[in-house]
Amino acid sequence: MAVKRNSRLLRSINNVKRFTALVIGVSLIAIMLLTVCSNSETASEKASSLLLAQVDLRKEQIKKPDSERLEIMKGMGMRVDNLEMQRIFIHLDQPLNQSQVAEFEAMGLTLYLDSWIPPVGAHPTGFISADMPVDKLGEVAEKDYVVRLETAERQLEPHNGSQPQVG
Repeated sequence: MAVKRNSRLLRSINNVKRFTALVIGVSLIAIMLLTVCSNSETASEKASSLLLAQVDLRKEQIKKPDSERLEIMKGMGMRVDNLEMQRIFIHLDQPLNQSQVAEFEAMGLTLYLDSWIPPVGAHPTGFISADMPVDKLGEVAEKDYVVRLETAERQLEPHNGSQPQVG
């Protein structure tokens, strides 16, 4: 009986820890979203709010390292092995041509050319994944052939409850 109570207590403590981390993470994201005004106008028009927040988190972590912020970043699904780089999806009307590839590479982006997904059906843009230096967000967004920028770093979870869907 005591073992069951201890087990329940440990689960409760772990749930409280997870909830606290979630609250801190959501609060930090909200604060970061309020400060996205520091990004260029073009970046804020083309980049998702989550991408803007993640880039700001990276810049803050580089400027003033904090273990709690780092854990929040990990919890959001962000890669923290190289804070200078952000994985992104670049939305485009058509595949990149060689001069566009060269422009991005000159900015320090690593393009994953084999990741290109073309526009299809109700999705008017295609996209390609890339690793972007965090200080190049505004410059990437200024390209007229870039339609939208989105983070490729996030924690995805199924939203079908605890039971598998039966088709």
